[in-house]
Amino acid sequence: MKIVRSFKDIVLYAKILLLVVVLYGSSSAQSLTYYVSSSGGNDKNDGLSTATAWATLTKVNATTFQPGDKILFKSGDSWKGQLIPKGSGTDINPIKVDMYGGLTKPFIDGNGVIGQGAVYLYNIDCWEVSNLEIMNDANDSGAERRGVLVEASNYGTMHHIYLKNLYIHNVWGIYSTDDGNLTAKRCAGIGVQTKDDSKTATRFDDVWIDGCTIDTIQEIGIYTDNVISRSDYPNSTAWMARRFTNFRITNNSISNLAKNGIILRLLDGGLVEHNVLTKTSILATGNTIFTASCDSTVFQYNEGSYNYAGGTGSRDGCLYDADLRSMNIVFQYSYSHNNRHGLFWNCTVQSDSNIICRYNISQNDQGIIFCLNYPVTSMYVYNNTVYSDSTVSPIIISERNVGSGTRTYYFYNNIIYNMSNSATYDMGASGYTRIFNSNVFFGNHPANEPADSNKTIANPLLVSPGSATNGLASLGGYKLKPGSPCINSGVRLFNHPNLDFWSNPIPSGSLVDRGASEYMLTTGLLNKSDLQDRNFGLSQNYPNPFNPSTKISYTLNQDTDIMLRIFNIQGNCVKTLKKGFEPSGNHSLDWNGKDDIGNQVTSGIYFARLESANTNSIIKMVLVR
Repeated sequence: MKIVRSFKDIVLYAKILLLVVVLYGSSSAQSLTYYVSSSGGNDKNDGLSTATAWATLTKVNATTFQPGDKILFKSGDSWKGQLIPKGSGTDINPIKVDMYGGLTKPFIDGNGVIGQGAVYLYNIDCWEVSNLEIMNDANDSGAERRGVLVEASNYGTMHHIYLKNLYIHNVWGIYSTDDGNLTAKRCAGIGVQTKDDSKTATRFDDVWIDGCTIDTIQEIGIYTDNVISRSDYPNSTAWMARRFTNFRITNNSISNLAKNGIILRLLDGGLVEHNVLTKTSILATGNTIFTASCDSTVFQYNEGSYNYAGGTGSRDGCLYDADLRSMNIVFQYSYSHNNRHGLFWNCTVQSDSNIICRYNISQNDQGIIFCLNYPVTSMYVYNNTVYSDSTVSPIIISERNVGSGTRTYYFYNNIIYNMSNSATYDMGASGYTRIFNSNVFFGNHPANEPADSNKTIANPLLVSPGSATNGLASLGGYKLKPGSPCINSGVRLFNHPNLDFWSNPIPSGSLVDRGASEYMLTTGLLNKSDLQDRNFGLSQNYPNPFNPSTKISYTLNQDTDIMLRIFNIQGNCVKTLKKGFEPSGNHSLDWNGKDDIGNQVTSGIYFARLESANTNSIIKMVLVR
């Protein structure tokens, strides 16, 4: 049979074929892998094999790379100078920098370069830099230096910058005790900043700093900034044009810093989790992690210890600080210990609101544990567990009453386990609306202990208080024993999360436990082994991480009414996938990453929660856009 096609059909098929080639063929065909070896390469080589590797950073910097290209540095080799690459990748085909030929990270010594960084990514998109050792040391008195600087000027949106498994150390920046010295605050292991947006609105999207070790830095570990303006109020027109979106800082180890560990400005959303920060603010005061001009950023599963507060101890030595123009910030599931001050500090402005500090554990922090300080519209401090032994002299709560205005905060369900004879409270005489409810004050009782009509002074029956060492895994001593007066005696807040410190589910009813632990035999739940019964519950979603959709499967051991909902990291329900009767057996549903009104939700961590009359099951999911 003869097939007849019109000329128009032939042209259409040709266009489709050309489009397929462009989308799937040409990008991969043009992607190249370049090898660089200071010990065995030569810049006259083509760089396209280990045998014909390039030798210098100069050669790399002179090349404009294409989407999908890789630049691999030889393991164990070293270079002096800057890595300043050119070209941009795509989200599907980013340009990657990595190592080859061994396990020892290639070493780039910035040789004291000023104003940029030993690795400098400027006005380029879609780069992933991994497995390098980076230094930028010098013998002078200090200058504006970084290990890595990601910078944009009049560029639009610079996006998809991933920095992974880098070892950054000995960055010799400016040391200053002056909080107004902004140049000093831009000396860091890693900086991400807009240098100029006077002609084109410029901002960042999809930045991920993961698994890096940052050590011995003068002054800051990691920071974000806009050099022209860092003071725009969240959700204003100027802030929307400058905000950082889809920003993640995860699994990093940061230590031996002259000042702060992480300073985050202008974040819209963002996730900071599973970071360990120790020996911070050695020379100058500074809280370990703080936000400014940020909205809806979540900090969780972080550990902060040995903040020296500049050696003076007078101020700014906490793990967390909600600073100027912070709103909807969540500090949760974290461990603060042995700091010159404590867990949480606020330096807000009057219009800031919905700042949350919950389900954290503080052990033997020395100074002000909760510094409820500057004017603020609303703060919520609840379900934290604080332990102070006889060797420390903390101010458990300090209302320092700095600045004019009013302060409203809620202090609920916290356990204050105080073995110190010299612990105190510093409660302000005016300017505060404080609401205390259902807290535990156990041990020694300072004369000015706050009033709380539903408080208890009974032993909370923790498993082994004061036994924690380093690491979140050492905190099992802060779980509740059977018979604890904390069980089912707390108060649920309107924004209560669905998980406790150890990711145990919190029941959906009105009763919650006090402190950071939710006892597993509480009303409405079976014990943990029952929750993990293979005949009931959720399986891990697939794919995970996912974009744009994922399949959620679950098993029911009997005919029952169920509810399957999706919660964001702040504990808010964003989507109800299923509500009603379901027969026993295996089931699955797809979630397309949209909320109940059809809007796409942002990148981040979400929880699927399956509920029946007798039990619950929860899984953790990661959406990456």
